[in-house]
Amino acid sequence: MAYKKVLVNILSYLIIGVIFSLLFVEFKKNWASIQSFDLKFDVFFILLSFFAMVTTYLLTTYGWQVTLNTLSGENKITFLDSVAIVNTSNLTKYIPGKVWSYALQTYWLAKAGFSNSLIVFTYIINILTLIITFLMLGLCYLAFSPVELSFAGIVFCLLLLVVFDILFITFYSKLFNALMSIVGRIIKQDIAYCEAPTRLLLYLQGIHIISAFSYGIGAYFMCLGIGFDISNNSIYLVMSSMIISDIIGFLAIIVPSGLGVREGIMYLLLKGGTFRSLSLILPIATRVVIMIVDVFLGAIGFVLLNNYKAKRDLDHYGK
Repeated sequence: MAYKKVLVNILSYLIIGVIFSLLFVEFKKNWASIQSFDLKFDVFFILLSFFAMVTTYLLTTYGWQVTLNTLSGENKITFLDSVAIVNTSNLTKYIPGKVWSYALQTYWLAKAGFSNSLIVFTYIINILTLIITFLMLGLCYLAFSPVELSFAGIVFCLLLLVVFDILFITFYSKLFNALMSIVGRIIKQDIAYCEAPTRLLLYLQGIHIISAFSYGIGAYFMCLGIGFDISNNSIYLVMSSMIISDIIGFLAIIVPSGLGVREGIMYLLLKGGTFRSLSLILPIATRVVIMIVDVFLGAIGFVLLNNYKAKRDLDHYGK
């Protein structure tokens, strides 16, 4: 088992190294155009970008809390406790693999009386909903963007995603029964099925659509924050590249936080736009802001988590 972890770590960092090497080559090829551009930092728009991304994180946290409370019956969790658990465990995304966040959530919530099955359902429902909604909005933006990709191909992918979304909501119970069976075999435990109301699924989609919009607008604010005054149609391309690249980076399971994968996809989407240098600078600039947001919310989460543990212990010993 230990050698498998070593191989996964080697492979993940190899992927990161290869992608950043390719990006470095592109930097060298386009260094003249990058040097010719005078970066002008605007603190106001950089802060707007920061808060837009913070809003995205808090909205996804809220969706997680709503799902957990809806499915748990009488056992509830507050929004501040959700911020503590979700955003502290979110820091583990910088470790290869995407299971660490779920593992920590299970550890902390199990002590509060939440079942493993419920935690699995909450995690998977939100992840699937986030992926679907982010990709749908990203593809909508991409359809109106100045890219060399086929418009018909983009619309076709969008329609496929919409059909899958309708099937996901309509046949939720059958889909999740099958999915939980597979997940149960992977984590070697039986997972009881939890019924999620259609109203909850639709509500989550609304939350994550707003979350995706906030994430995309954060990239646009970052453009203004580093001095790129982009044209109106390029705004859609910037927002689309931010949203789609983040999802693809997340799906690169073995790569910590999609590092390199996200930047590579963002570069590929942006390089056909008006500004060649933007495609090289923006992925790095937004990555820096994302890491600052992770640390900022993670630090707040640690403080709130100590309060959550103290309150849980007080309730336990008080009984």
